[in-house]
Amino acid sequence: LFQMAADSTASSIKEKAEELLPALKEELGSEADGVNDDNLLKFLYWKQDLRRASDRFRHHIKWRKEHSYAFDDTPLFASKDPELKRVLESEVLVAPEGLVCKEGSTVVIGRLRNNDMADGRTATSVARMFFYTIDRILERDSTKFHGMTIFHDLTGLSRNNVDPAIPKLVFKGVFGTFPIHIKAVYIMNPPWFFYSLFKIVSLMWPKKLRSRVHFMDGLDDIYKVIDKDSLLEEHGGKRAHDTIKWVESQMAKEESGSIDSLYYCLPNTTKE
Repeated sequence: LFQMAADSTASSIKEKAEELLPALKEELGSEADGVNDDNLLKFLYWKQDLRRASDRFRHHIKWRKEHSYAFDDTPLFASKDPELKRVLESEVLVAPEGLVCKEGSTVVIGRLRNNDMADGRTATSVARMFFYTIDRILERDSTKFHGMTIFHDLTGLSRNNVDPAIPKLVFKGVFGTFPIHIKAVYIMNPPWFFYSLFKIVSLMWPKKLRSRVHFMDGLDDIYKVIDKDSLLEEHGGKRAHDTIKWVESQMAKEESGSIDSLYYCLPNTTKE
């Protein structure tokens, strides 16, 4: 039943977005020069509303120009940035192919205990890792049509894994600029100090998102929204995920030109 409902929703969204695409191009005019249909459609999949989709596209471009570190000073490709590749491979954030909630949204798993701020990484490099991961999952139908669910496993988190600048960079970048629905955030096993940090950080979040954050003491609650067998082995599932191979596969797509990235939404970033 979940799958039938998800398929019906996706079909309806896709049909309406494709119907609105010519009007979006007309509304954006020269702002959309060089932007392919796949990227423009991401904004219409997010909202099947011409005004809101065009506003989100413009906000994305404005944010990119004002915060060029995110996508553009060094292109947001693992094949172009060794530091991005290194941070991706540390498995702070993973998005295994095919891992979705029961209602269809893409699942992203966070393990902040792997975020070793003593190894030379910076808040900026970690934020770029977040942006890259979201950019990659926006290539998936499960994200385009059903959004993203975040499962943060905070087991083993210490203060050495946390830099208050990271959430500021990430949330300022994602909220209001990326064409993505955040369906829910599940936080498991947070240490005592996390609650005060979360209280401060979440003040900058929209009220609607704050209502979608759920704290959990164990895995039983997550099994209600994500099929147990589909989860990683460490969470009681049967899924094996090789992050090194995943990064290699993304780099191969980048080098072949088959990557479908928001990077190409900005003028002068068209594919060769």
